Amino acid sequence: MVSPTATSTIVTQAFRFMELTPPSSLADNSEKANAANEQYEIALRSCLEQEDFSFARRLVSLPPAVLPENTAVDADLPFSFSLPADLVKLRSVKQKDRKWRIDGKLLRSNTRENLNLLYTRLIEDEINLPAMFQTAVSYQLAVLLAPKYVASRTKRADLVSDGANALRMAIQNDAVSASHARWDGQGDQDDWVYGATR
Repeated sequence: MVSPTATSTIVTQAFRFMELTPPSSLADNSEKANAANEQYEIALRSCLEQEDFSFARRLVSLPPAVLPENTAVDADLPFSFSLPADLVKLRSVKQKDRKWRIDGKLLRSNTRENLNLLYTRLIEDEINLPAMFQTAVSYQLAVLLAPKYVASRTKRADLVSDGANALRMAIQNDAVSASHARWDGQGDQDDWVYGATR
């Protein structure tokens, strides 16, 4: 479980966005500190889930795993793989011919060979997050805390709107993190507008 550091920039900024004094420390056991600690990981995960951010991208090769006790084998997908503990969102399974399904913390597959996964990982140290992304997480945290601390509906709506803009800016800032050509072995695809109008 991720928890913010005692001097979290993200938490401090979230309270500023709500126009409130931030807690003096996230370890002070105050109501604000407890609320921020409770919602911090949810805010972080919800932002990471939105995009394949380069700073959180990881490619791994998973070997087959032993099924946990009292877990049945699926006859259609008899081989199991343990998902990485820091997985936030699976982006792709690189072997395009594989059949697979996620079941909780397991990924079931139709073949035994190692699986190559591209996924978004959870980052525990906010120092490793780009500044624009930190701002987006601060807004998301403010949105989650606002029902408790912000009485004005207009202000809560502004936080949602400003947070969406901040996340868009973080995504645009991270956009040039791979070559423009496809690298998945597939040919270039027409965009849907071209396909619909030709």
